[in-house]
Amino acid sequence: MADDSKLYIIREEILSDFLKKTLKAKELLESGKAKTINEAVKKVGISRSVFYKYRDYIFPFTKFSKGKIITLSMVLEHTMGVLSSILDVVASSGGNIVTINQSMPSMGVASVTISIDTQYMEISLENFLGQLASQNGVRKVEILGE
Repeated sequence: MADDSKLYIIREEILSDFLKKTLKAKELLESGKAKTINEAVKKVGISRSVFYKYRDYIFPFTKFSKGKIITLSMVLEHTMGVLSSILDVVASSGGNIVTINQSMPSMGVASVTISIDTQYMEISLENFLGQLASQNGVRKVEILGE
Protein backbone atom coordinates (compact mmCIF):
# COMPACT_ATOMS: atom_id res chain seq x y z
CA MET A 1 0.00 0.00 0.00
CA ALA A 2 1.40 3.40 -0.93
CA ASP A 3 2.13 5.89 1.85
CA ASP A 4 -0.39 8.36 0.42
CA SER A 5 -3.20 5.77 0.36
CA LYS A 6 -6.26 6.48 2.45
CA LEU A 7 -8.04 3.89 4.56
CA TYR A 8 -11.81 3.74 4.95
CA ILE A 9 -14.17 1.77 7.13
CA ILE A 10 -17.22 0.62 5.20
CA ARG A 11 -20.07 -1.72 6.10
CA GLU A 12 -19.94 -5.24 4.73
CA GLU A 13 -23.39 -4.94 3.14
CA ILE A 14 -22.11 -2.63 0.40
CA LEU A 15 -19.04 -4.69 -0.52
CA SER A 16 -19.15 -6.39 -3.89
CA ASP A 17 -19.42 -10.18 -3.92
CA PHE A 18 -15.84 -10.69 -5.08
CA LEU A 19 -14.48 -8.56 -2.20
CA LYS A 20 -16.53 -10.53 0.35
CA LYS A 21 -15.29 -13.78 -1.17
CA THR A 22 -11.69 -12.55 -1.11
CA LEU A 23 -12.06 -11.86 2.61
CA LYS A 24 -13.62 -15.28 3.15
CA ALA A 25 -10.75 -16.97 1.28
CA LYS A 26 -8.24 -15.11 3.45
CA GLU A 27 -10.11 -16.25 6.57
CA LEU A 28 -10.05 -19.87 5.38
CA LEU A 29 -6.30 -19.68 4.85
CA GLU A 30 -5.62 -18.01 8.21
CA SER A 31 -7.79 -20.47 10.13
CA GLY A 32 -6.27 -23.48 8.40
CA LYS A 33 -9.61 -24.58 6.92
CA ALA A 34 -7.93 -24.25 3.53
CA LYS A 35 -4.31 -25.30 3.09
CA THR A 36 -3.65 -23.58 -0.25
CA ILE A 37 -4.87 -20.55 -2.14
CA ASN A 38 -6.29 -22.88 -4.80
CA GLU A 39 -8.34 -24.70 -2.18
CA ALA A 40 -9.57 -21.45 -0.59
CA VAL A 41 -10.68 -19.81 -3.85
CA LYS A 42 -12.48 -22.98 -4.96
CA LYS A 43 -14.38 -23.10 -1.66
CA VAL A 44 -15.56 -19.49 -1.97
CA GLY A 45 -16.12 -19.45 -5.73
CA ILE A 46 -13.64 -16.90 -7.10
CA SER A 47 -10.67 -17.15 -9.42
CA ARG A 48 -7.08 -17.01 -8.21
CA SER A 49 -6.56 -13.83 -10.23
CA VAL A 50 -9.40 -12.08 -8.33
CA PHE A 51 -7.91 -13.23 -5.04
CA TYR A 52 -4.42 -12.00 -5.95
CA LYS A 53 -5.79 -8.70 -7.25
CA TYR A 54 -7.62 -7.77 -4.02
CA ARG A 55 -5.98 -9.71 -1.16
CA ASP A 56 -3.55 -6.93 -0.24
CA TYR A 57 -6.23 -4.22 -0.26
CA ILE A 58 -9.04 -5.57 1.91
CA PHE A 59 -8.83 -6.50 5.58
CA PRO A 60 -11.32 -7.00 8.40
CA PHE A 61 -11.39 -4.10 10.85
CA THR A 62 -10.00 -6.37 13.58
CA LYS A 63 -6.65 -6.57 11.73
CA PHE A 64 -6.13 -2.89 12.42
CA SER A 65 -7.61 -2.74 15.92
CA LYS A 66 -5.76 -5.67 17.55
CA GLY A 67 -3.08 -4.39 19.90
CA LYS A 68 -4.35 -0.84 19.82
CA ILE A 69 -6.41 1.35 22.07
CA ILE A 70 -9.99 1.65 20.93
CA THR A 71 -12.50 4.14 22.27
CA LEU A 72 -16.11 3.08 22.64
CA SER A 73 -19.17 5.23 23.19
CA MET A 74 -22.08 3.60 25.00
CA VAL A 75 -25.51 4.54 26.19
CA LEU A 76 -26.35 2.65 29.38
CA GLU A 77 -29.50 2.47 31.44
CA HIS A 78 -29.10 4.00 34.87
CA THR A 79 -29.61 0.77 36.81
CA MET A 80 -27.43 -1.02 39.32
CA GLY A 81 -24.73 -3.29 37.89
CA VAL A 82 -24.84 -2.24 34.22
CA LEU A 83 -21.40 -0.63 34.16
CA SER A 84 -20.04 -3.47 36.27
CA SER A 85 -21.22 -6.03 33.70
CA ILE A 86 -19.45 -4.03 30.97
CA LEU A 87 -16.23 -4.05 32.99
CA ASP A 88 -16.59 -7.82 33.52
CA VAL A 89 -16.86 -8.37 29.75
CA VAL A 90 -13.74 -6.25 29.16
CA ALA A 91 -11.77 -8.13 31.82
CA SER A 92 -12.90 -11.62 30.76
CA SER A 93 -11.99 -10.82 27.14
CA GLY A 94 -8.45 -9.80 28.08
CA GLY A 95 -8.99 -6.09 27.47
CA ASN A 96 -7.42 -3.47 29.69
CA ILE A 97 -9.31 -0.30 30.63
CA VAL A 98 -7.33 2.87 29.95
CA THR A 99 -10.00 5.51 30.72
CA ILE A 100 -13.67 5.67 31.68
CA ASN A 101 -15.82 8.79 31.44
CA GLN A 102 -19.48 8.77 32.41
CA SER A 103 -21.99 11.58 32.13
CA MET A 104 -24.59 12.32 34.76
CA PRO A 105 -27.66 10.15 34.15
CA SER A 106 -30.53 11.93 32.46
CA MET A 107 -33.94 10.46 31.73
CA GLY A 108 -32.78 7.04 32.92
CA VAL A 109 -29.65 6.73 30.77
CA ALA A 110 -26.01 7.79 30.93
CA SER A 111 -23.40 8.17 28.23
CA VAL A 112 -20.16 6.32 28.89
CA THR A 113 -16.91 6.54 26.95
CA ILE A 114 -14.35 3.81 27.57
CA SER A 115 -10.87 3.49 26.08
CA ILE A 116 -9.60 -0.10 26.02
CA ASP A 117 -6.17 -1.53 25.25
CA THR A 118 -6.87 -4.52 22.97
CA GLN A 119 -3.33 -5.94 22.91
CA TYR A 120 -4.17 -9.05 24.96
CA MET A 121 -7.78 -9.53 23.93
CA GLU A 122 -8.59 -13.18 23.38
CA ILE A 123 -11.65 -12.70 21.14
CA SER A 124 -12.34 -10.80 17.94
CA LEU A 125 -13.49 -7.21 18.12
CA GLU A 126 -16.82 -8.17 16.53
CA ASN A 127 -17.49 -10.80 19.22
CA PHE A 128 -16.39 -8.38 21.91
CA LEU A 129 -18.75 -5.65 20.70
CA GLY A 130 -21.56 -8.22 20.44
CA GLN A 131 -21.00 -9.30 24.04
CA LEU A 132 -21.07 -5.69 25.21
CA ALA A 133 -24.25 -4.92 23.26
CA SER A 134 -26.01 -8.01 24.66
CA GLN A 135 -25.55 -6.99 28.30
CA ASN A 136 -28.72 -6.01 30.16
CA GLY A 137 -29.09 -2.25 30.27
CA VAL A 138 -26.89 -1.52 27.24
CA ARG A 139 -28.82 0.54 24.73
CA LYS A 140 -26.02 1.42 22.29
CA VAL A 141 -22.35 0.56 21.64
CA GLU A 142 -20.26 2.25 18.97
CA ILE A 143 -16.60 2.62 18.13
CA LEU A 144 -15.49 6.23 18.28
CA GLY A 145 -11.93 5.64 17.18
CA GLU A 146 -8.59 4.09 17.83
